[in-house]
Amino acid sequence: MTDYLKRLTTAVDRELLDGIQPGNGTLEAAMHYALTVRGKRLRPLLFLTLLDACRIEAERFIGLASALEIIHTYSLIHDDLPVMDNDDLRRGMPTVHRKFNEAVALLAGDTLLTFAFEKITSAPLAAEKVVAIIGIITRCIGKQGMAQGQALDLEFAGQAKIIADIHRLKTAELIKGSLLAAAQIADFEDHRQQLLARAGIALGMGFQLADDLLDITGAEDKVGKRLNKDQANRSPNAVLYFGEQAVREKIDAYYREAQARVGELGIESPPFMFLMKSMLYRSQ
Repeated sequence: MTDYLKRLTTAVDRELLDGIQPGNGTLEAAMHYALTVRGKRLRPLLFLTLLDACRIEAERFIGLASALEIIHTYSLIHDDLPVMDNDDLRRGMPTVHRKFNEAVALLAGDTLLTFAFEKITSAPLAAEKVVAIIGIITRCIGKQGMAQGQALDLEFAGQAKIIADIHRLKTAELIKGSLLAAAQIADFEDHRQQLLARAGIALGMGFQLADDLLDITGAEDKVGKRLNKDQANRSPNAVLYFGEQAVREKIDAYYREAQARVGELGIESPPFMFLMKSMLYRSQ
């Protein structure tokens, strides 16, 4: 199974850079740099392993899978900017605005977002499927999703009751969208899509809680970014407001919820199930 996931990851990493030439100038150099800083590639791997679980040849859709990671990368570039989270490190490397400058980072993020949709529109699918997937993804990252979550994060002033909303919008929506994109290709009926959406939200919520936990209890050399910054920044870290034990219990509850919904769908693929668990129980 590990070899299988490594093979998919290698294919995604290769596709991420297809069409980007760092020698073409500063913009493409910054885009290339952002995409070569190694991450977990969880969103494309969830998408691809779900396709495999549905007996669909996943590697035909590496381009679409890479688009999910490119969208995630664009959001990280913007999130790291001084006007947002002001981070110096991402995945153990200087953030894009530190490597280049803030203006280039802003342009690189914007261009990666458009580049992702170039890849989505090139997927080997009927036009109506492509349009449906674009609709899913745009809703998950726009004013009903990730962008709204970042806005609430910026406005956060210690209101513990909105932390779950921030987590759902900023993190869980794109994870849900990654699964629903695969569901479109697999022709899931509406009720199956709804079950999958619930699983995706549970996974995303648990994943963000695990991230909050790592900020407080993790090791910087493993996590690859500056830790213990959430308290100083008054960030919406659930551990700071609800405590470590409560957060661990909530992660367990989200994992059980995701397992239950996936079980209702009859999905038993070991790689997919392994990814679900590794998202919520991790050290980096």
